[in-house]
Amino acid sequence: MDQTAEELEYEIITKQEAREMLPPEEEPDMEEPLLQSEDTEKQDMEITMELPPVGEEPIEEEYDVIDAEEERQARAAAELQGMDWFCLACGCLLSEEACASGEHQDHEQTSVDQAHEDIKEKLSDWISELQARSENIEDLVSELELAYNSVEEQCAEIAESMQSQNEEMMALVMEQYNGMSLGVEEDKKAKLEQLYDQIVSSQENIDSAKGILDTTAREAETDARSPEDIEKRLKAALKSTMSLELGPKGLLVFENYAKGNNSSAHLKQRKGIPVPLKPTLQPQEPGSATSTSVTVYWNVNPGDIIDCFQVYCVEDPQGAVSEEYRVTVKESYCVLEELKPSSTYRVWVMAVNYSGCSLPSERQAFSTAPSVPAIDPENCSVLWGSATLRWASDRLSPGCSYTLEYCRQYELEGEGLRSISGIRGTEQKVLLQPNENYLFYIKAVNEAGGSEQSEAALISTKGTRFRLSKASAHPLLELSEDQTTVRYDGSTQTTADPQCPTILGELLPARGRYYWETVVTGCAAYRVGVVYATAANQSSPLGQNSQSWCLQCTPTASSCGYRLLHNGITSDVLVVDLAERVGTLMDYQQGLLSFYNAQSGQLLGSLRHRFTRPCHPALCLEQPGVLALAVAPEVPEFANHS
Repeated sequence: MDQTAEELEYEIITKQEAREMLPPEEEPDMEEPLLQSEDTEKQDMEITMELPPVGEEPIEEEYDVIDAEEERQARAAAELQGMDWFCLACGCLLSEEACASGEHQDHEQTSVDQAHEDIKEKLSDWISELQARSENIEDLVSELELAYNSVEEQCAEIAESMQSQNEEMMALVMEQYNGMSLGVEEDKKAKLEQLYDQIVSSQENIDSAKGILDTTAREAETDARSPEDIEKRLKAALKSTMSLELGPKGLLVFENYAKGNNSSAHLKQRKGIPVPLKPTLQPQEPGSATSTSVTVYWNVNPGDIIDCFQVYCVEDPQGAVSEEYRVTVKESYCVLEELKPSSTYRVWVMAVNYSGCSLPSERQAFSTAPSVPAIDPENCSVLWGSATLRWASDRLSPGCSYTLEYCRQYELEGEGLRSISGIRGTEQKVLLQPNENYLFYIKAVNEAGGSEQSEAALISTKGTRFRLSKASAHPLLELSEDQTTVRYDGSTQTTADPQCPTILGELLPARGRYYWETVVTGCAAYRVGVVYATAANQSSPLGQNSQSWCLQCTPTASSCGYRLLHNGITSDVLVVDLAERVGTLMDYQQGLLSFYNAQSGQLLGSLRHRFTRPCHPALCLEQPGVLALAVAPEVPEFANHS
């Protein structure tokens, strides 16, 4: 303590010095200063004990934390002051004023002490219940352990018993095997000895027969015996030789030692099983077939014992190379596979057991589903807001229909696959949204079932695709098989002909925009345009009446020239390059018919008219050559900005 006082630069004095320093009037009262001195000394000791270690400074942050904690506790105690009530509905403390007014007025209330006791009692009940459940779980675990130990002991006993039985069975089998092997060897030895004796006896008989033959031959030469005696002697020798046996009957038929007495009894038992009755085929269920398989079901007599069934199938009607198709199954049904699509087969079934085979069932016809059709996008027509889908199938069967399914390439939320079923032909028109891509699927259906779904065909309504009409073609024009190319050779031209053979395309509905291109090959004079459907049968050339509009290409001395024609009115167009690919834009919305050099994007000319009716695209060949339709996936940029 003296050292701490020196460090704090305190001056230390004795009691005597302290008495001397007091004033004289205070000397009589000595007890009180002594007590004060003792109290001061105690306080100094307490201060010294609370001082930090030498060399360390007190941390102000710790004091701040302690003060903040004390302040928080004091604040919390002040807030709880007067909170003597507890709201059971809200689970919060209340003052006496809050109990009588406010939102807690109608709630059930109790004192804090009573709420504390109730909660303690509830917690005590929960703890008791948990203890009881814990004891039940411990009991269950004990029972499971006992059951596991019992099962383990039983498994060990069973395994030991099975091992013992296996050893006994192996010993019995080996004993029987050794006995049978010994018996077979003994029997084999006896039979070989008998065979050797027979061979020796046969050889002796053969030698004796040879001697008789030699003697008989000599006697026949010298006439020592009559022919009758010689014949009798030879017959006797032949009979003796022919009557020789190769051995006893046991030599020819060896016993089956693999089957004991039990197998013989089982064999006798099976020989008493009757042959099963013929099964009854069930008619083909609708929708049970695929393009290459059919499912066959049949019923059997309940009392029959059957080992297997033999199912037969042959194509109907049978051709020159028809083959019978047979399958052996255990169940009372069978799936016949690798069949031809859209074909009919005759099927029958027979039941087989150890005793024999039943009579065949009645033959019934089973058909396969049609083959998978295929959509050819190049053969489909695409117009503004609609498309005509066309497909082909390898084998068409009577009563066959088709189901067409389609959706957007990138489906919108909530939009699924749409379907059109019961289509009888091989084409179907579908209304679509313009400027969209769609995926189409097709499958064929008949009474037997449906084919697999075809591969997806991408159809875009951003462009225009159509075919030329064979019915509208001039007799001098030759139309290709895909109905997109027309040829004119000019060899049969007569003076009576209008010198402008024309062909029309599919009808364009009077809405939206249509763009297509025409490829010109070897034709110096031609016309490209449109004509109203009501004027399609008029005899006047294209562009020479009020119902048609066109671009005419005519040869010139240097190259060629272009003219816009409508109702006999001509407008010349000056161009530099010859267009080998002519683009046509029919815009109902703008009332505009434009023609372009599709290779360079140059505008060849435009005709403005308020088109109100559907139009046919039209091609006219004034001189020999070829015009072919070419599909553009969408309207090119030069047509959009011209």
